[in-house]
Amino acid sequence: MNIEELAESIKKLQYHVKILGECIDYDRHPVEALILSMDWDESQIDKAHDIFERYDEKLNNKEEVNWMEFEMALRDEFSIGYQTVKSIILAFYRNHQWVEVCHGYAMSFEPTTPVEFHSITRNAD
Repeated sequence: MNIEELAESIKKLQYHVKILGECIDYDRHPVEALILSMDWDESQIDKAHDIFERYDEKLNNKEEVNWMEFEMALRDEFSIGYQTVKSIILAFYRNHQWVEVCHGYAMSFEPTTPVEFHSITRNAD
């Protein structure tokens, strides 16, 4: 197999993975769908967990949390915007991971909470 054929095979595999990713039931597998939509590898999902863990520890230690700092940690780490941060929060929350962090972040918007976070702030998941 020459370099062009190898490149074409990789393109085809990337396309297949993209299609498979779109078939994942987001409601049943929110984090897996997130990983594929963000094109994350294992180290990137680990970095996301590290950020959430850092803020989970602050909550557990009853420390004051700066939610803008939390948002910026995600934005800076992954070079993403605010809308993508919301997607990450929702995926972890729906997967029952880092629930307290997700809730704290969503509540930081009160009383003008984005509609996407109503399932978190109103406990109507």
